[in-house]
Amino acid sequence: MEAGRRPARKAGWAGFIAVAIVLAGCAGDVAGELNRNVQVRDRVMGAIATDSTLSRMMAHRMLANDDLRARTVESILADDRAAQYVLVRIGRNERALDYVLQAAAADSAGRSHLMTLLKGMQIAMQSKK
Repeated sequence: MEAGRRPARKAGWAGFIAVAIVLAGCAGDVAGELNRNVQVRDRVMGAIATDSTLSRMMAHRMLANDDLRARTVESILADDRAAQYVLVRIGRNERALDYVLQAAAADSAGRSHLMTLLKGMQIAMQSKK
């Protein structure tokens, strides 16, 4: 019985060592491996997308600095469904809506357009009464 366990342990350690060597080799150039190997990239991105903790962590990293934040937001706004979702969420969040209105009113052209929209809304509301 003891003899039967030893080969299994040796095989287990050999497998562990093989995986460690492969991971050590990949750890040096993960970005390069992801760029070169579509299958690995799809598996990694799939793992991130399906795990809420990993996806939240990745989102935080994508928003961590100005350059990444700009590219991430532009990617979201370039996708019609994602942009619509974000705008609906902003419309339902008073603080986010305040940010949008402040940004719109930051210059004279924005203020003028905002006032035109608000006057149009006011007229529409009065005609319903």
